[in-house]
Amino acid sequence: MLLKKIAAIAGLAVMVFVLARLGQGQVKVALAAEAAVEVMENVNLYPIEDKGKYGFINSKGEMVIEPIYDSLGYSFQPRGSVQEEDRVVKKQIYFSFMGEQQLVCTQRNCGVLYDGLALYMAKVQAADSTTVTRFGYIDSKGKVVIQPIYNTAYNFSEGLARVNQGKASGYINTKGELVIPYRFSKTSDFSEGLAAASLTVGGKYGFIDPSGKFVISPGFDYVYLFSDGAAAVMLNGKYGYIDKTGKYILPPELTMAQPFSEGLAFVERNGVSFYINKKGEKTIQNLTAGGTFSGGLAPASRGQTYGYINKSGTFVIKSQFEWANSFSGDLAEVYLPSSESPYYVSGFIDRRGTIVWPPQS
Repeated sequence: MLLKKIAAIAGLAVMVFVLARLGQGQVKVALAAEAAVEVMENVNLYPIEDKGKYGFINSKGEMVIEPIYDSLGYSFQPRGSVQEEDRVVKKQIYFSFMGEQQLVCTQRNCGVLYDGLALYMAKVQAADSTTVTRFGYIDSKGKVVIQPIYNTAYNFSEGLARVNQGKASGYINTKGELVIPYRFSKTSDFSEGLAAASLTVGGKYGFIDPSGKFVISPGFDYVYLFSDGAAAVMLNGKYGYIDKTGKYILPPELTMAQPFSEGLAFVERNGVSFYINKKGEKTIQNLTAGGTFSGGLAPASRGQTYGYINKSGTFVIKSQFEWANSFSGDLAEVYLPSSESPYYVSGFIDRRGTIVWPPQS
């Protein structure tokens, strides 16, 4: 995410330079091209299910990958690839965000592509001649680029992946080089330049930087990843928030704490739920449930059904859904009443609240 922001800033600087050299008529063309790139950066595919088979739609509700596959994988990263599995032919097929087939994974149990690499699992012979399961990585062409030598491995995040050889955990880069030594008992993905880590089993958590140095000393019973410049932490059964220096934004006094998003976080204290800002002030009240904000909207409930509120707390998409998730790009997943069963059906709405999937008659 940080790299994308840097790239965007660099791109803007290049654009300013180019516009200075263009004629009046050419400026509009350049701006239109820039706008098109920005739109494409936010393209997502959204998973759908039909009669036990899985496919993907785009933000208009148009079918991009037909629901003919047995399982799927996706990251919801802008312009990210998606993965489908055909269990009959025992293949995992990767598609671009435009629905074009990228590769067919011939390895075992391939994962989703993150930072251009995907996990895969292999059976290898150990030193004692027994057969063991190990993890490695393939690239976007299906080529094995990091051999299956790890007892446990995770997806890449911000250019690093946490891996285990034995009981200790460290981090490798996309070249497979160990850049943070095996010294941790527990670790997390990197988010906003920091990862959670603990040195001992059952020990306290702190946060490390990409060099492996603790920049926030271990002192918490549990922590969540940084989001919007803050991280929820737990101490003695209560939740609070810290900034990237480890300073408390809000001391541990909450019974529930969600990540900050767009300056607000949904929390609970003494059985009462509400949103707070980074000063710890209540901003939106009288809710029984709430989620993270995306583009100024968040799922919320005051009773049995869910809708979407703006940052003033006004329901701009009325409460009508069995359940609602935060927006990812242009769409949000919701649970809709079903006329064919006593349960619900998963669907997607746009930012106006219009159901784009399943198709409406």
